[in-house]
Amino acid sequence: MAAAPDSSYHGERRVSEQDLLRAIGVALSLVDQARTRTLALALDQLGNIELPDTAPVSADDQAMIRASATLYLAAQLESAGLITTVETLCGLAMSGGINVDLGSAAHLIEQFWKGRNDRFHEKERHEFFARLFGADEEASASDFENLMIALCESLYKLDEQSYDQNYGSPAAQNKARTAVRGIVESLTRRGGGMTPFAAKEILTTIQESIKILQQPAVRHAFGANTLWDVVRLIEDRYRHTNVDIQEYVSRGKSGLVVLSWVADALPNLANVVAPIVTVGHPVTAAAEEWLESSLAIREAGAPSRSDRP
Repeated sequence: MAAAPDSSYHGERRVSEQDLLRAIGVALSLVDQARTRTLALALDQLGNIELPDTAPVSADDQAMIRASATLYLAAQLESAGLITTVETLCGLAMSGGINVDLGSAAHLIEQFWKGRNDRFHEKERHEFFARLFGADEEASASDFENLMIALCESLYKLDEQSYDQNYGSPAAQNKARTAVRGIVESLTRRGGGMTPFAAKEILTTIQESIKILQQPAVRHAFGANTLWDVVRLIEDRYRHTNVDIQEYVSRGKSGLVVLSWVADALPNLANVVAPIVTVGHPVTAAAEEWLESSLAIREAGAPSRSDRP
């Protein structure tokens, strides 16, 4: 079992709205790649259909990992309260609980409310995330988190006791390779054919939620300057939760980068001689950020959102 992140990782992070939008853009690209591969696999099973060439090594597993990377970001945004905030906001607006003119946001809110039964509900989202990443109250959650700790530590410490300024040491490369295998085995075992399609639907809900929270009238209604201010106010006032939103968003953004790199590295796992990652690769910074935000969340001792009122 991997050790918990140590305090040397701890630092202050702030994820801006632009950072979030960039992460959503990456997630969209990943889920589209995953859905394309999944569709190709489904068609291939029908037979007598000519398909475009696909990567010969683990392309189906790559699709699963890419979809899982998107869902990991979604799971952390769920913990930050992004979607539940908008669901609460829409319920208040439609019941007359917000006595201000919502202007152009009113139409977006109405459309979001009308589609509430056509998308994953909060409980369904939690169950989907729990299947892939475990639930906080279950042992399986520790399993996945420990796999992520092992992976991120192996990347963060790649240059320790380095024999080579570009690749670290053979032992460090082997440690990273082993950690990648652990993540891949976990996610491919827990995932299923619906994972890419669920990722697309949940990501679409996140996009719609962000668009509503970006509306000036919505921010004005709550005296807020940013979408995170709206989330914090609604979660505190109506759902009685108090989480460190920035840490969850930071963990989701960095986890997205790490897991998407895992998908890209997957074809190289079979080559036990060639290095799997270089010192200074962008994924190492993401691994450090993931460790820092995870440490902060663990130190805060925040209970599972499903346990909160």
